[in-house]
Amino acid sequence: MIEVKDNRIYFYNTNKRDIIPVDFQCVSAYLCPHCKKVLAAYYAGKVVDLEPFMEDPAMKYHYTPGTSNGGQYLLLDNHNHKKGCPGWEIVSLFARGIKYSIGVWARRYEVRPENLQKLCEMIAASKVSGFEIVQDTCGADDPIVLYNEHLFTNINKPWFGQSIARKENLAAYVDWIVAGDYSKPFEPPIKPKTEPPIDTPKDELPSLVDIEAETGDQSTKSVFGDIIDVYTRAQAIDDGVLVDVTETAKEAGIVYPTAVTQALWNGYIEPPESLKGFQDMQGRLWDVLTMFSFSARAMKKSNIDVAESQKDTAQTLYFKTIFQMPSKAGNPKMETVDLKAVCGPGDNAEPILTIMLLEED
Repeated sequence: MIEVKDNRIYFYNTNKRDIIPVDFQCVSAYLCPHCKKVLAAYYAGKVVDLEPFMEDPAMKYHYTPGTSNGGQYLLLDNHNHKKGCPGWEIVSLFARGIKYSIGVWARRYEVRPENLQKLCEMIAASKVSGFEIVQDTCGADDPIVLYNEHLFTNINKPWFGQSIARKENLAAYVDWIVAGDYSKPFEPPIKPKTEPPIDTPKDELPSLVDIEAETGDQSTKSVFGDIIDVYTRAQAIDDGVLVDVTETAKEAGIVYPTAVTQALWNGYIEPPESLKGFQDMQGRLWDVLTMFSFSARAMKKSNIDVAESQKDTAQTLYFKTIFQMPSKAGNPKMETVDLKAVCGPGDNAEPILTIMLLEED
């Protein structure tokens, strides 16, 4: 049994009295309001083996433990939570706060950005079924959001088949929700046909060769003019604007070339002078990369994986990392830092990853 109360986390087994309970100071924790399980927790201590404290031994494999900045964290597998707590899934354990959580959810379902502000306001006011805000029980961090697709797509109890249409056209359904006029039934948009007529001969379809022939010998230069300047990623790394961390990223399971910004490196990854000897750059970098990896895996449809047809579009994933930082009182403090990872085309159109502070561009 894992339980959090009064800013402490407790591990004990009510079925086995010989198992000695342990407890630690808890920095932050999120508890599901429905099944009461600990969704995530960060605490000042370490439990090597969870199995002795599980009344159901299988639950051991539902949690992912890890260490970060001298503490330990626990993450409940989202799939098992959704399965055991009917329909409720965690939008994101790393993009916290209503704005960022709903931003992750909206990108997953291709919801139009102009609807986000209104949708966030409605969710914050508990006016949208299927979304629930879960506060950090320790009061140290922003809330996370739970999502229940069945409740969301069954607002106003639609007739048979309507909820399926809503699930298949979720972006349009959000338009209907934001409009707020539930007296009008939801009508899924008619998708235009983009394929050529079936009887069109294949050799009559336009090709790149045909288009080039129509433009004559006009080049890109003649149409758009001379390229003034290009600042490449390789130059940014040479200049120190970006720090290449690809080799360490591979060890964390990240397959794309990876760099972090100078501001993130100098501000947080490189340990402050007062912490040198206790903290090292490699360990703090590892925390950033592993928290990104957990965040990416937690998303059901991760938009960090760039498909061939999406290489021209940069995609962003928000997450958090906890760093040990000096305080004015002289004692180290734990600071939660908002980060974002941008995946997009590199110098040769290959997918690359750049991790930066939230306010950086």
